[in-house]
Amino acid sequence: MARSDFWRIIMSFDRGKFHALQYEPTAEGCPDNLTGFFNHDRFEWSPYENHPERLEIKNEYSLALSDPNTCIDRLDFDFFEVGVTYVSQNFLNVCDSLGAKYRAIPLEISQGNKIRKDEYFILLPGESLAALDKKSSTYVAAKDLENGDVIASPLFADQITIDKIDLFVLLPGIKSDIFRCQETLQIFCSERFKAAADK
Repeated sequence: MARSDFWRIIMSFDRGKFHALQYEPTAEGCPDNLTGFFNHDRFEWSPYENHPERLEIKNEYSLALSDPNTCIDRLDFDFFEVGVTYVSQNFLNVCDSLGAKYRAIPLEISQGNKIRKDEYFILLPGESLAALDKKSSTYVAAKDLENGDVIASPLFADQITIDKIDLFVLLPGIKSDIFRCQETLQIFCSERFKAAADK
């Protein structure tokens, strides 16, 4: 199963029922970066895709590693997120065991004549949720410098752009095991997901 020591819990909410994930490049097989060149100039989806299940993906994607300090043979991560989110088959197995919604695009990783295929995927969370309880949280909304109006989110309908969150209180009733938080753009997982990953 996925090992949650390969990512760091940077925030926990509602007495630990949900967690915000961040890649932790300290374990063996978890590189500082995955610098390289994709075989396509752009992806067929937006960075924060709202409905990945509707996408018609025609291309196959591969990443040729260019950093000589990264050894393809030693790659052994389950969750990697620096701009793009990469996950292992183990991570997807945890998602499947809980019925979590996601879209996974196969990613071939190569270095020289060595290739890792069918092991890693680009992850698009199947749900993007407004998770911030705005009545109970402490935050600063982004405002137009000219007229002082609160700026609407360019990514999510009926949401606002937030500059800073000092106190994040999670909305009650969220049942998803893994989702992208619309306010922070981070991937959140449930305690149930974390427990399954730790097995």
